[in-house]
Amino acid sequence: MTPSTQQLNAQLNDQLNDQLNEKVEHYFQLAEAYFKRSYPRPEVVLSARRSKVAGSANCSHWRLRFNQHFYQQQPEQFLAQTVPHEVAHLICHAEFGLVAPHGKQWQAVMQTVFNCPPQRTHSFDTSSVSGQQFDYRCGCQQHKLSIRRHNKVLRGAQYACRRCGELLKPHG
Repeated sequence: MTPSTQQLNAQLNDQLNDQLNEKVEHYFQLAEAYFKRSYPRPEVVLSARRSKVAGSANCSHWRLRFNQHFYQQQPEQFLAQTVPHEVAHLICHAEFGLVAPHGKQWQAVMQTVFNCPPQRTHSFDTSSVSGQQFDYRCGCQQHKLSIRRHNKVLRGAQYACRRCGELLKPHG
């Protein structure tokens, strides 16, 4: 009897969860060795929700949420970049309290404790999870705004180009 697709998917998800939890544990152990203290382990959630966010850390609930889509897309890169990024947020909260999300403390944890580059954003392909986009222009280039930002513009919000500073205008 061959396993069903549902059984194979369940096995894959179990394997992904095991690898993810092992990596989270690895980075907590590095932090414990460095700071010479123990930390409670967070709830780890592997989310199937389609989003451009690769991971998030909720410090008040001591929870890590990871995007299953990006994890499956490039598991090695995900485990090497996204997991330490999010664990570093929890460690910073435990060690320093309320600090800038990607500030000097977070960067120091990433570099010194985890030996990882402190990158604020991921480089995963988001085209398959991107919703409808709208064309806008400024004085120097074309911009794509999400439906959320487009609707905010319709309600009066304004966005400016980071390069030239000009307000974005709908194109077309």
